[in-house]
Amino acid sequence: MILILSIEQDESTIDIIRWLSYLKEDFILLNNNELINSLTVNINTSEVLISTKDATVNFNEITSVWYRRGNFTLYDCIEVKDFIGDKITEFYNEEKKDLFEYLHFLLHQKPSINNYNFKKVNKLIVLTLAKQLGLCIPKTTITNQKKVLREELKNKLLITKPINDPMSLYGDTYWLPTYTTSINTEKADLFDDTFGISLFQENIKKTLEIRSYFLDGEFYSMAIFSQLDEQTKTDFRCYNNQKPNRTIPFNLPSDIEIKLKTLAEKLNLTSCSFDLIYTPSKQYVFLEVNPIGQFGMVSYPCNYYLEEKIAYKLKNYDISKRSSTVIEQNERRV
Repeated sequence: MILILSIEQDESTIDIIRWLSYLKEDFILLNNNELINSLTVNINTSEVLISTKDATVNFNEITSVWYRRGNFTLYDCIEVKDFIGDKITEFYNEEKKDLFEYLHFLLHQKPSINNYNFKKVNKLIVLTLAKQLGLCIPKTTITNQKKVLREELKNKLLITKPINDPMSLYGDTYWLPTYTTSINTEKADLFDDTFGISLFQENIKKTLEIRSYFLDGEFYSMAIFSQLDEQTKTDFRCYNNQKPNRTIPFNLPSDIEIKLKTLAEKLNLTSCSFDLIYTPSKQYVFLEVNPIGQFGMVSYPCNYYLEEKIAYKLKNYDISKRSSTVIEQNERRV
């Protein structure tokens, strides 16, 4: 039995499920909006049984896990809204936190694609690790001082982007995402002398951008010719739907792949997406890693069939588990 932890309407999850159905593999999907209304854990035997409105999961029957998105969500029975109630709720949330950590600890002992800690990486730590591994990174400064920003702009143009995850504003009729934005002296003049802490990087000239999906030691890379369009020049995610960027399969040099693989190991990631720049001076510059690993945008244009590869990997985990179980049973008979 394959367990998938994800969120509702995630297209990549739906694609994987289609492949698992085609392969006739048993699986259970738990979305983060599915409330667990029944949960029993036996610490002595490590047995876990959880039930939602539509599914029941026995951890002993799980052979492999795909951590896509989401987490467990437990039904809350606390409804008191006062000082004491708030304290009880805070206490109860900490109880759930430790319980879920234990559930993931048990699941992590099974073959899996990533683990429950994978969804969050610190970009600053990632950049530092990448530099220590010999990868080239952009010149990066974090400041809240206008004078420092002006000094940085004397020798180079800059971009700014979030230290954490990008912010998006949603409404019934709009979606306002945040993108990487170029910064020049004219824009800097609009800043106050002291402003909110911000990350600035050198605006590196690009020949192309690279999105490389990493899965258990293998790289599936795509070149994005974003520089041919002013709309996508600074951030290729500012998609031009009328005239999309050209994208083609791409092979990273082996030395770059080795360093990226080591970085993934240090971050405890078995699946993720790396973003890099290839410059006119033929230099590869590491930008960041997406731990969730948006592979759909790489899979379809480059005909990598990553959805099939992930499904077969989960299936092979299952077969391996079954085989080892048969061996153990035969050994007991002997």
